[in-house]
Amino acid sequence: MSNTKFWKPAYQLFKPEEPLNKPEDLRDFYVQRANSPVDSLITSLEMEDDPAKFLLAGHRGGGKTTELRWLQQQLNQDYTVIWVDTETALDRYNIGYAEVVVLIGVKIFETVLQSNWGLNDELLQNLGDSLKTVVLQDEEATDAGLKLPEFIEKLGFILKQGLNQKLTKTVNIRPVLSEIIERVNAIVEVAEKKSEQKLVVIVDGLDRHDFVTALQMFSSPLLTELSCHIIYSIPISLRYSPNFRQPMESFQKCLDLTNPPVFECGANSQPTLNNHSDGRDVLISIINKRLARLGNSYKGLFNPDALELICEKSGGVIRDLIRLARASCEVSLRKKLLLVDLDTAIEAVQQVRKDYTLSDYHYPAMEEIHRTGKLNTKTYNLPGKGDFVICDELLQNKFVLGYYDERRNHWFDVNPILIEDLERWKPVG
Repeated sequence: MSNTKFWKPAYQLFKPEEPLNKPEDLRDFYVQRANSPVDSLITSLEMEDDPAKFLLAGHRGGGKTTELRWLQQQLNQDYTVIWVDTETALDRYNIGYAEVVVLIGVKIFETVLQSNWGLNDELLQNLGDSLKTVVLQDEEATDAGLKLPEFIEKLGFILKQGLNQKLTKTVNIRPVLSEIIERVNAIVEVAEKKSEQKLVVIVDGLDRHDFVTALQMFSSPLLTELSCHIIYSIPISLRYSPNFRQPMESFQKCLDLTNPPVFECGANSQPTLNNHSDGRDVLISIINKRLARLGNSYKGLFNPDALELICEKSGGVIRDLIRLARASCEVSLRKKLLLVDLDTAIEAVQQVRKDYTLSDYHYPAMEEIHRTGKLNTKTYNLPGKGDFVICDELLQNKFVLGYYDERRNHWFDVNPILIEDLERWKPVG
């Protein structure tokens, strides 16, 4: 067998940008983590009679989509679950609460149309008319006789371009949104009675937006006015920002998907250099469960010390762990090896480290967090950006990572892949 043929199956197992969407991947690859909010969400939904709105916060690549897919699988028997993927349906540069509200309305509309609940045609017609209004207010839409598939397709195109860009120059979108919400709520009320199941809408992908966009979006009360259970993913920088304290009160609960820790924290939530064995075991299991699909010939593909290193340098961020595993396969292929040894893992870490770009003003804040385990509200000013909280940026860019201790208290530390950079800076600082 050629070197390429040997490494390709392992390389294909580690796709950092792909969450576990397929049922068979969830079955074979999912690893329960100690602080997953899934169980808490299921319990909270069971306790809520009225429509509840939840937030799920975590680092980019921390596994939120996978956890939400797992949640969807657990809820499917007792709830009608509607998945809303904003990343593929909306443009990241032209997105706000208006696009999100309309997209949720579209997904509920499509779900009801495909169901056998026997809803009143008038309810569906009313919502369809409201959604069609958005299409017909677009200056390029001229055919008022658009059929259902055509106007849904056209609406998707308009949402992708951004409602604020396309419509608000000539029309106030707020009354249209209020009408859509009102008519969606009328359908939800009847649908839940007919199906004898509560609707749960899972809105994935909003965590991938920058802090300013996310703050504007989630400060709108419209995201909480739909009368069904909704779970929104949000950026971790928003979760801990003092600017989000008041808007966050509009939601029942903000749950945290923290990373499996690779180091322990001290008594006062201060970072240490002591290995966290349970956290590392979770990460090792994630790698080994994927390799198990390839059979015994790939068992032990990573030397124990190499596996230990990539787990440590991932900081517990699942996507970064998978990225390091894939990079290790690339390096091993180039070196014509049949396993990943420590030197190969070191080279892979160095390769992935190049994805991070630190600025001078980051280092003092990182040093303080590494020393205390706590965030602060210190600001910095950049031309064109103005004043901003440095820790918001550190969290958003994964320069700093968040964890829970055994008492479920938050603590923070510098991403382990950047520790050497911080150590080199210290003598100068």
